[in-house]
Amino acid sequence: MCTSHDVENNTDSPDPRAGYQRDADWPQYPPGMQFEMGSGVAVDAAGVIYLFTRDIEHWASHPLALKDKMGKSSISMFNRAGDYLGKWGPSDERGFALGGHTLYIERDGMFWITDRDGHVVKKYHPNGELLLTLGTFAAWGDDETHFNGPTAVAVQENGNIVVADGYWNSRLVWFTPKGEFIKSVGTWGRGPGEFNTPHALTIDSKGRILVADLCGGNFHDYMTVPGQILPHRSVVAPGCQHRIQRFSADGAYLDEWTHITPLSLASYNGQIYASDKMSNLAILDEDTGAVIKRVENIAIYIHQLAIDAHGDLYTASVYPEHAGELRGPKGPSHRRWTQSKLN
Repeated sequence: MCTSHDVENNTDSPDPRAGYQRDADWPQYPPGMQFEMGSGVAVDAAGVIYLFTRDIEHWASHPLALKDKMGKSSISMFNRAGDYLGKWGPSDERGFALGGHTLYIERDGMFWITDRDGHVVKKYHPNGELLLTLGTFAAWGDDETHFNGPTAVAVQENGNIVVADGYWNSRLVWFTPKGEFIKSVGTWGRGPGEFNTPHALTIDSKGRILVADLCGGNFHDYMTVPGQILPHRSVVAPGCQHRIQRFSADGAYLDEWTHITPLSLASYNGQIYASDKMSNLAILDEDTGAVIKRVENIAIYIHQLAIDAHGDLYTASVYPEHAGELRGPKGPSHRRWTQSKLN
């Protein structure tokens, strides 16, 4: 019989995954909680863990889905012990977001979410007050006021905002702190500074922008409408491989790393945390990309990763059925890994 906080598969010694152990009892979902999958995760300064879940699966870009208000996402709060602390943020009949993609808490404590299927990026005060919306809700495009499946967002030292407009566009977009358009960088391709699918981004301690650029090919075309995905995006270039591209703070291409197959990225304490081959974690030197440590097989797809003040890893995973696992509370949508002793 498992006791509280047993180590997965081994209750007598640490898991061999680079010293990390999984807390098999984290999180403790409240009775009746329902959702499809985890999509985003973030930790605030007080150590509260926020889980961005897709509660009703989407097809949200389809007009009928919008009409029927399908595609709902919400944010739930938990502590390090796994206790449920309630829901966070605004809620209405449509739901928090049509297709929650990623969640961030910046250094100033402000919350940012990307709504891939709603085509918007939103900034919130910690109290849930909406402060800024980038993009046009439920309207896709490729210009100064429209996204086509935004995937990630980061705030630079000077307050400028960088959005990865990445599912059905292939660019990074800069805005002022007030949300005024500055510029767009990138287009479809595999050359330096070109993208197929910029799925995740992070800013390292020296201000460089790192982008997880995936090989495209009609990502989730089942939830789009005719014309939304341009024909050239349905063909994967021969020999294409996922990569991490690096840019200066103003968007100038620097170099790329191809020894990692990234889905998600995060920057902590001068190191880059990158998913590798979807289910593994590689901790990289931020200057050279050299692998400092690997943690194998910690999630189905590491769609987003966050770290708390104790160094614990928290993951959000999408589409667990691809590995024969269940969606929802009975599946591996959210996990906590720690190097601390579990009681």
